[in-house]
Amino acid sequence: MKVSIARPAQARLQVTKPTFMLVGMMRSGSNFLERSLGLLPSIRCHGELFNQHFVGLAAEYPQEFLGYRRDNVHARNKDSVAFLNAMIQGCDRQVMGFRMFLDHDTAAMSEALYNPAIKKVVLTRNLLDSFVSLEIARETDVWLTTEARTTAEPDRVNIDVNEFTAFALRQSMFYNDVLTILQRTGQPHFHIDYAEIKELSVLNGLVEFLGVPDRFSTAEEPIKRQNPGSQQDKISNYGQVVEQLRQRRLARWFI
Repeated sequence: MKVSIARPAQARLQVTKPTFMLVGMMRSGSNFLERSLGLLPSIRCHGELFNQHFVGLAAEYPQEFLGYRRDNVHARNKDSVAFLNAMIQGCDRQVMGFRMFLDHDTAAMSEALYNPAIKKVVLTRNLLDSFVSLEIARETDVWLTTEARTTAEPDRVNIDVNEFTAFALRQSMFYNDVLTILQRTGQPHFHIDYAEIKELSVLNGLVEFLGVPDRFSTAEEPIKRQNPGSQQDKISNYGQVVEQLRQRRLARWFI
């Protein structure tokens, strides 16, 4: 099976301390998982280090770290692998993690994904739920909150099924690439779904996989869920979406 992420011609990544990558997508719960893991004293978990628009340093870090600024992607992009090497070597805790999504830097993606010294965590979510959350965030311009929601009425959006299916296809192919590469290279991974990110047993299983002595005693909420409620609560044209997905024989995967 063809994969779109090629093995690096010459590996340059230097994994000088325990490191993991969290493979996910926008609105999959990765912010919550990043912040949760960062509560443990042994783990420093960055965000989207390779986002196209910003450098997602860990929330506890200052605006600039090791000469790289959050708002200067050009310095990072000059040599993304050198940047990742610096982040690993300069990490102030036992284990360093970072998030990696579709459309993040291809060179860094390739280096990290094919390197067995970097542990892999794969975070998934129902793709329609993820897409709805993404559309709400785009409309409200609220991407993360630490405050509990005060209004009972959920935000609602109209969903274009063509746009959704294009989104679902790209994300599915990306995850397929990742899992195929991990299988072909004999790399184990820890799978966690959005529905499990607050389950204490799952979180502690993840921490054990990462090889640190810390354990969660409670499932804290460093950030709050922005859009609680069902799909029907949040999709203004829900009936139309269901019908169109059924016509395409796709409904059973998303509804």
